[in-house]
Amino acid sequence: MRLRKAFLWSMIVSLALAALLGISALILPRWYRYDEEILLSTVLFGAYSLVALICASVLEKRRFVALMWTGLAAAGAALAGWLLLTWFHAAFHSRAEMRVARIAGTFTIITVLLGQSGLLTLPRFDHPWAGGVRWMTIGVSSLLAATGIALVWFGWIAQHIDEWRVLGVLGILAACGTVVTPILWKVQAARRAESADTIPRRLQLQVTCPRCQSQQQLRTGPAKCAQCGLRITIAVEEPRCACGYLLYRLESNRCPECGREIAEADRWAAT
Repeated sequence: MRLRKAFLWSMIVSLALAALLGISALILPRWYRYDEEILLSTVLFGAYSLVALICASVLEKRRFVALMWTGLAAAGAALAGWLLLTWFHAAFHSRAEMRVARIAGTFTIITVLLGQSGLLTLPRFDHPWAGGVRWMTIGVSSLLAATGIALVWFGWIAQHIDEWRVLGVLGILAACGTVVTPILWKVQAARRAESADTIPRRLQLQVTCPRCQSQQQLRTGPAKCAQCGLRITIAVEEPRCACGYLLYRLESNRCPECGREIAEADRWAAT
């Protein structure tokens, strides 16, 4: 949580500063000659802060820690490279500028791939085929990233393959898998939420009236004492996680559906 808060605040501060610079470039005459650089820097700060926030959110779940730190480092390196080209492009000759652009582009592809892959690994699936869709998407995205990096550094590959068709097919498959994976997780969560409880909601219970102390059989829901007429409402509800997962017989301290920590009072205590 602290790591995510730090990235949230850093993202807010960086975006606020970038927005102020962008507004200054549009309003103040002395900034007119730098308006393109300032506006482009604003976009870069916003984009890479968002990608870094995604990696930090996955890192907070303690999933693929090394890869998420790699994604954060790649985001910082890519941002530095593009800012360098944005503000000092006149100081580079064509070869050096191309080299820096290739390095920044490579780091951009890496950080986007790691951020997307990290998000896709967060859902927990019950069925192997649903998890297979997730890993197939990560595999296709990795192949797409590798193809993109190869084209960035070795343009001659385009002479031997129809790169736009290859990138198009891989991009469509990666996009479809990225959209389908969270949908499958939502469908699974909805099914779990709608699963039948281990006990019926409508029961007949032996109740002692708190006013006249008469014992009687009352059903769950609104009722009243047969002797004194005291209105009594009886509700029976089994503990569930915020995502709807039934916590009956749960022995771990986290929900297997969403990963939330479960209070000790709601955990299953086998006797």
